Amino acid sequence: MVGPSVPRVTVRLAWVLAILWASLLATPALADPPLGPLGERNLAVLNQSRLNVQELYVSPQSADAWGQDQLGDAMLERGGTQRLKLGRVRDCIFDLLAIYDDASQEELRGVNVCRTREVAFTGARATHPPPPPGPERRVTVTNASTLPIQQLFVSAPDAAQWGEDRLAQASMSVGEERRVEFTGPCRADLRVVFANRAAEERRNLDLCANPALRVAPGWTTQDRADGP
Repeated sequence: MVGPSVPRVTVRLAWVLAILWASLLATPALADPPLGPLGERNLAVLNQSRLNVQELYVSPQSADAWGQDQLGDAMLERGGTQRLKLGRVRDCIFDLLAIYDDASQEELRGVNVCRTREVAFTGARATHPPPPPGPERRVTVTNASTLPIQQLFVSAPDAAQWGEDRLAQASMSVGEERRVEFTGPCRADLRVVFANRAAEERRNLDLCANPALRVAPGWTTQDRADGP
């Protein structure tokens, strides 16, 4: 007995699906980052910037830390070349960090040392790290106004934003005294927001010379020795 015939389209589709499935199973998973055969990794680093490189760090992209300075006590002068031996590894993708003699930093990310044996720092993408915060300071604020103080901000005069609320959502009642801590220079701007959402500011206060402030009616316009 001859069984029911199967349409050619169905047979072809089954073959296509089988081939696609087999190719997916045969495709190796991509390593992240890519690995190569075990071997010595060498790299020449050129300094094409206008500054000297004081420190140079190189690490596999998979590493969590930069490791040791590759220059040691030496320096990579502008126009110079430093040849590095990165060891006998399987890693191919490396990150590099150069620190110049003006404290600026430049990074080169994702360098494939299995294909590239020479990289150059030009200084075009160098950035300066943010300045370290100033010493910790304290100022005592007394609420001598007629309203509770809802928020209090202290920031450097050149800051673009006021920053965090120094009261941390704990308002100051009338007559209350509170010690406020902040980090930065002696000169600072102060902003208070009252319970009725009205706000007043004092600018360019010397909080080192005057570590005690009394917020009272008219305090933003009264004459003081510590600033306007």
